[in-house]
Amino acid sequence: MAKRTSGTAEHPRVQLGPFWLWYRRDRDDWCICWYDDSGAGSGRTCRKSTGIGGGSASPPTAAQDALADHYAGWRAPVQDVQSAAFVENIMADWLTQHAYKNLHDPGRYATSIAHWQRFFAGERQAGRLTGAPTVADVRNALVARFVTMREAEGVGKHAIARDIAALRQPLNWAWKSEMIASVPFVPDVTGKPGPKSIVYTVDQVAALLEAAWSREEWRHIHLYTMIALSTHGRGEAILELEAETQVVDGLIYFNAPGRTQTKKRRSIVPIAPTLAPWLADARGRVIRCQFKKRGPDGEWIIERRPVERIKRAFESVLIEAGICEHATDSSGEPLWLPPRGKLKESRPRPALVGIGSPNTLRHTCSTEMHRRGVPEAQIDMAAGHAGTGTNQRHYRHLRPEYLKGFIEGVEDLWADISRLTTAHLRYQRDTKVISLGAVKARKRS
Repeated sequence: MAKRTSGTAEHPRVQLGPFWLWYRRDRDDWCICWYDDSGAGSGRTCRKSTGIGGGSASPPTAAQDALADHYAGWRAPVQDVQSAAFVENIMADWLTQHAYKNLHDPGRYATSIAHWQRFFAGERQAGRLTGAPTVADVRNALVARFVTMREAEGVGKHAIARDIAALRQPLNWAWKSEMIASVPFVPDVTGKPGPKSIVYTVDQVAALLEAAWSREEWRHIHLYTMIALSTHGRGEAILELEAETQVVDGLIYFNAPGRTQTKKRRSIVPIAPTLAPWLADARGRVIRCQFKKRGPDGEWIIERRPVERIKRAFESVLIEAGICEHATDSSGEPLWLPPRGKLKESRPRPALVGIGSPNTLRHTCSTEMHRRGVPEAQIDMAAGHAGTGTNQRHYRHLRPEYLKGFIEGVEDLWADISRLTTAHLRYQRDTKVISLGAVKARKRS
């Protein structure tokens, strides 16, 4: 039933959404009205006849039903039965219109969608699908057969779960975009092992920093580690950090100007004293890797370029630091590498893999801050897990006490690391004396 809204006692208004009923006396007709302001200039009130009369004291039930039908038709999702209802088309639209624009690593979803396309082709060949799969074809049995196919190919549970997400997320996106009327339930893979709770010890952090500083081509891993452990920042936010616009007045603004905040919020964190010298003379993209190329005369030219991914270099540093283990195959058997003739090796050597990843630094920071008694709210705030209100989001970082406990915890962590190494201390790494005041003055000029 439509609701009554403001009107006169003689002609009470009955309204649903932007539409309301109005009685036209000269024609004895209840009309559905709405205000159209979509055109240039001033808007106008539009009317649509219902063909229902019956006086003006109160709209009859038939007129209210006509208003409800009109509102339901306006609210109904628009469906394109030629394209939007087909799963593969929805996946393609989701990749181009959402994933490539908003997700950090859309390539892995593109790979998962390719597996689904291969699976759908097999289903058609087996006669279980008569054509291109539609949303109505997405059922538990279909998903179960996909899981069976991927398991037979030797794929792990986590990879299969990501493949299933590449089906679930496009369907949810299409429903939210009103491309389809409803979204089917897509079950997750069962028996998936829980997340690994890997964190680095203080000894391992010290070894990691020492190893990263030992080679010029790994120095960006050293700086990344310093920032990660000092800020609790997200990995992609650290890699995208720009000095001039995001390292300002003693604060790191992980969300770049003009970038829309997503569900994975990026926070504003004060620069810890131990980290400050490493950022004082930064220009452009903060995390840069050293590359060597041949010049026109055959000489080596060294360049420092921004990097988008550090996983491989990070693992090399882990192995150099001894934070590694013997690699194994799918059956658990250890893997070995052939002896290197140039080094006159006679025996195979173990294949090593690093323990953890760049994201382990984020878990380590969180664990160390809890261990040092930093308030939970401040840990969450630095991590980007808290603060959705306008005042908190825009003004809390201006308070003098903002994240004071978190920064004290960070400095306490660096103090413990100082007992094992000086790799995190800038004045111990080079002879360059940095004046923070002079740097700020240059930035203002």
